[in-house]
Amino acid sequence: MTEKTLSSGHKVFIRRLSRKDIRNIKNLASQRLYADGSIGMHGSGSIQDAWIDKGLGGLNDWKAVDDEIVPDDIIMQLNDSEQVELVQVIKDAQVVNPKKPSHLG
Repeated sequence: MTEKTLSSGHKVFIRRLSRKDIRNIKNLASQRLYADGSIGMHGSGSIQDAWIDKGLGGLNDWKAVDDEIVPDDIIMQLNDSEQVELVQVIKDAQVVNPKKPSHLG
């Protein structure tokens, strides 16, 4: 696990995800083209939750045991903007190609 610190000072531990985990998270999103020409994005909340569930291995004094998913009461210690930052930190830690982070490809 990689240790990082959020801008708010929370210490987080990030898990290294498999290629399959990353692909499954990315596949949660879908776009829908409507008859009026508008486009809708679906699943973005699920994607954020999946990045946190799979990628967060610890927060402050709490650490996951094996593949334990983070309990809600631990995640709820972070406000919305901290959760968004956490997702970005998790994505940045998933380097498949050292020259290009996995979430950019």
